[in-house]
Amino acid sequence: MADSQEQVRVQDPDLVPTHTTAAAASVARWVAQHHGIAVQHCHLIRRGLNDNYALRSAEGVQYVARLYSIRPRGTFNIDFESALLAHLESQGAGVAVVVPAADGRTHFMLQFPEGPRALALFRHAEGTTPDTLDEFELTGRLLAVIHGAARDYSGPPSLYTLDGHHLAGKTLMYLQTYPELGAELLDTYSRLIYGLLEELADLEGALTRVICHGDTHGFNNHVFVDANGQKKTVFFDFDDAGPGFLSYDLCVMPWSYMVRKTLKQPDEALRERWAHYLRGYSAGGGNPSDADLAALPLFIQLRHLWNLGEAVGRLHHWGTSSAPVAWLRNQMEVFEAWKKVDLRA
Repeated sequence: MADSQEQVRVQDPDLVPTHTTAAAASVARWVAQHHGIAVQHCHLIRRGLNDNYALRSAEGVQYVARLYSIRPRGTFNIDFESALLAHLESQGAGVAVVVPAADGRTHFMLQFPEGPRALALFRHAEGTTPDTLDEFELTGRLLAVIHGAARDYSGPPSLYTLDGHHLAGKTLMYLQTYPELGAELLDTYSRLIYGLLEELADLEGALTRVICHGDTHGFNNHVFVDANGQKKTVFFDFDDAGPGFLSYDLCVMPWSYMVRKTLKQPDEALRERWAHYLRGYSAGGGNPSDADLAALPLFIQLRHLWNLGEAVGRLHHWGTSSAPVAWLRNQMEVFEAWKKVDLRA
């Protein structure tokens, strides 16, 4: 019996872990050890681009712990993310900032079977995702405030830029290693991506640049009612942030809606939300140019390619079911339709 138990404890040398999901109890212990917080409760919220855990202290304070996943795009961008959040909060922007560890560090590294991964603790963002028109207006307003406040950011630089290569060029690299994709479909994607990158190269001189949140799809900010009965909003999940184009940060909300509703053109509900979103952005001090707005169809396609790349770049973790070949083939019709997306009122 002892020999049998010993064999169970020995790892098979042929076993190569690609992603480990840590038990909530482990995350609770790490947070208690490094932050000195008495964790009363911890549970996994979701696995995804990162693994996120909800925590509640013995005093009733809520937090979110993010266990960063190893992603094909490169090194964790935490030094930039945490410094940017601290700067934005100092300028009055509503963001969920990093909660420093007891020794002042913004994160700590943990050795997992697949390699080192970072764990950071964030302030909990109360409220729910925007749903009504006034809440989308609040969302657009805060995004403009964030863009404005980030103009004088001078902390650690981002490790990557949200340019054409980041949004689409890397996706082509991942597609080139996708099993059973087929030369014809790969060539179709190559021509699509090179064409969009050429279009971006022709336009980029006229486009406004900002520090992008990078994932403003409407589920990375919450709306809540403050002590005075006023609706407020707060943004979180800045791990995709970096310098990029205003058109990109604006396009993610309508892209998300069209993806979820499988639309090839905006419907009336999206047009109403978009009008209020832009109204809020202007009220918050934002001023997208005609060129920025005209470039939205281009960036909606680039966003779709980035999102597609996140799936096909992580087949070792998510598998091919996250982006099946048949689905990849069908996206050609979507890209063709989105060339003509019209978000004008």
